Amino acid sequence: MSTDFTFGPNPASMEKVGVGLVCSVETFRGCTIQIVQRNSGFNGISTNKNGDVRKIEVKSMATNYKWIAISSLVAIDKLFFERDYWIYFVLLPQNYVIMTKGFPFVKRQLSFTPNDDSLEALQEWMKATRKLGRLTGLKFLPKLQLKFPIGLDEIVKRLTENPDDRVWHDSVIEIWQNRDGWKRLYAAVQEEC
Repeated sequence: MSTDFTFGPNPASMEKVGVGLVCSVETFRGCTIQIVQRNSGFNGISTNKNGDVRKIEVKSMATNYKWIAISSLVAIDKLFFERDYWIYFVLLPQNYVIMTKGFPFVKRQLSFTPNDDSLEALQEWMKATRKLGRLTGLKFLPKLQLKFPIGLDEIVKRLTENPDDRVWHDSVIEIWQNRDGWKRLYAAVQEEC
C-alpha cells in the first residue's frame, strides 16, 4: 500500500490510510474488527482476540510526531478512565503502527515534563466537568492537545535499537511496520501476574 502523498498529506486521506493500516495489522494478528461510530466517544475501531478487547483511537501522522489532539468530553473521559482504551499511532510514510495503552502512554509522556502533577489535576477537572454537566445540563466541548516531550519517531528508534528498554514497556506494547508485509519490530515483555 503506497502512502506517498503527491501534494502533501491531506488530513482526511491520512486518517483513512491510518485506519486501513490498523485494520490490516489487526487482521494479520488474528483479531476481529468493528469500525466504531463517532458518537460512541472515540474515533476508531474495536478489536477482539480471544476475549481481549481493545478500543482503539487511531492517530495518523506524516510530519510532526510530537503532538495529538483528542476532541470531545466523552473521548477525553474514555482516555483517562477506561483501561481498555488504546491509541494506535500510524507514522507515515514509514507505515509504522505503534500500539500504546492510552492512559499509561500519556502518563509516561507527561512524566518527562517538569510539572508532573498535571495528570491528577486533569482527572479531577474531568470528574468536576462530568458532575457539572449532569447537574446543570450544560454540554462541554473540550479539545485536549497533548504535546509530547519525546516524539513517536524517537520512541520507535529507541525501542527497535534497545528492545529491553524498560521505560516504555508498560505503555508502548508493540510496534509494527508494513513494507512488503507486516513485521513486528518491538514487543514489550509482559509480566506474569
